[in-house]
Amino acid sequence: MYMETTCSFIDGNTLYECINNKIDVDRILAHIEKMNQWHRYTGTPDGEAFVDDLIRRLDEYDIPYEIETYQAYASIPVKSSLTLSNGDDVRTIADVYSADTTDDLYGQIIYDHWSENNNNTPEETAIRYAAFKNKIVLSHSSGGEFANEVARYGGLALLHINKSKGGYIHHSNISPVWGTPCINQMHMLCVLPSVGISLEDGDKLINMLDQQDVYATLNVKMNTRIVTTRMPIVNIQGNSDKFVLLHGHYDSWYEGITDNAASDAILLELARAFYANRDSLKRSIRIAWWSGHSDARYAGSTWYCDTHWDELNKKCVASINLDLTGCKCANQIRARTACMEGESFTANLIKEFTGVDAKAYIPMIRGADQSFWGVHIPIHIMFKYEPTDETRVSPCPSGGPWWHTDQDTLDKLDVNILLRDLRINAKAVCLITNSGALPVNLIEFIDKVEKCLISIQKETPDGFGMQDVLASIGNVKSACTILVECIKDNPSTDYDAFLKSVAGELVRLVYSAGSMYQQDLSSPYQPFGIIASSVKTAKNMHGTVLALCAKTEFIRACNRIKGQCDAIQKMIKCYMTMA
Repeated sequence: MYMETTCSFIDGNTLYECINNKIDVDRILAHIEKMNQWHRYTGTPDGEAFVDDLIRRLDEYDIPYEIETYQAYASIPVKSSLTLSNGDDVRTIADVYSADTTDDLYGQIIYDHWSENNNNTPEETAIRYAAFKNKIVLSHSSGGEFANEVARYGGLALLHINKSKGGYIHHSNISPVWGTPCINQMHMLCVLPSVGISLEDGDKLINMLDQQDVYATLNVKMNTRIVTTRMPIVNIQGNSDKFVLLHGHYDSWYEGITDNAASDAILLELARAFYANRDSLKRSIRIAWWSGHSDARYAGSTWYCDTHWDELNKKCVASINLDLTGCKCANQIRARTACMEGESFTANLIKEFTGVDAKAYIPMIRGADQSFWGVHIPIHIMFKYEPTDETRVSPCPSGGPWWHTDQDTLDKLDVNILLRDLRINAKAVCLITNSGALPVNLIEFIDKVEKCLISIQKETPDGFGMQDVLASIGNVKSACTILVECIKDNPSTDYDAFLKSVAGELVRLVYSAGSMYQQDLSSPYQPFGIIASSVKTAKNMHGTVLALCAKTEFIRACNRIKGQCDAIQKMIKCYMTMA
């Protein structure tokens, strides 16, 4: 239970103590247990029942809120079946955005043994894809890009093998498009039937294929349609209109207790605690519950970014996402951030709340509602909660094989871990919200950028020069060094807007590939992903048309960085002249 505390401090550590004293674990658990009754799919009665219940609780706590209503192009599997020619049935789960309806598709299964190797030569890749024609492809590869390749080369369907032992099939998504597609992206939504099968059934099929030809009949039925859905948004006004965005998704697979009911309950409790201490907030806090995460490829957070683009671009200083909190066995926390806040920021928090020295941070991934890289938000944090290597039993996020299955139930929740995850995120919000100058570490960030580019440069083939890019980064570093000294000398000046512009643009350059008004695809990502992938393609596909295309892509990506670095440098120079 909690005790009442009145606070008037603006120090981040003191604010955290006020927030922590407001936390009521019984309220959190009661909310999670209520959510356990609903399969909260986007735009369904159960999903909207969650919104109704959340509204009721916000009203009970006298917390003001807004309800955003939008349309999403959602996709949920209804049923699927795979029957082998010998009469055996293989359990399957269709992927989100799989071909809408597939009746009695009959064909030969082939095993894509090339999927065991991520470094196939151009010749091997050509052989691999040529084998797909008119076949049902059994593969360790999955996802939208691969499903599209199977379709492009004439494959009939994709059976992708899950990685968790124990018969688990995890719900997956084969749309490479982030959010609701634009017109020119609709062709990317694959028309291929794609289903997941368990690791054990995959092994059985591979063994059968070693002995004989295997034919099968596949049936898939999807519910892919436009739905109307709501998202509650709480805005807690501080002394400044600059705000920290604290967010997570509420749609789920089945009960979805660790993904993401626990986080939803944490967000509600933090909304209550921060609202009670609203007079102590230097910056504002906005708390959002997204729909359309799993069954519409992050449609909710993407729609919100598109619809509130100008406000986010001018006012949002940090994005903190809660996903997969409170998981049983998740006995360590990894810092997964854009690292603009500096590595020590999260390292100190991890040490405080786990008692263990932090491991190296993980660069931010393209997943879990990371829909805000184009709007000049400098700080992006999504802690990763997982088992240690010695205790891990599954490669799934959070380390629990129940992820995206009907086994994600109340017994997978650990109350102590839940409170740990709440507190580390609450303190991160407090430290950012009530810091003096916005806690960005420009020089450390640029140092990491330089190291990343140098590591890519070491792999570049002949003709892929990066010296101009590194020189541009160096020029920005020099300008930022002067800016940092100016901030130190004038601690009472409000630098939020300018730091947001400079740091936010640097993060955008590193973590996104295109226009700030568009969303990159949902492919696996890394810092300077386009440059790194074009270098890899040029090396692996040497002498091919793809290698030439990769070089074109590389040059354009480098030009983008150089051009924007020059703009940042000029912006700082102009600001310093006026200061």
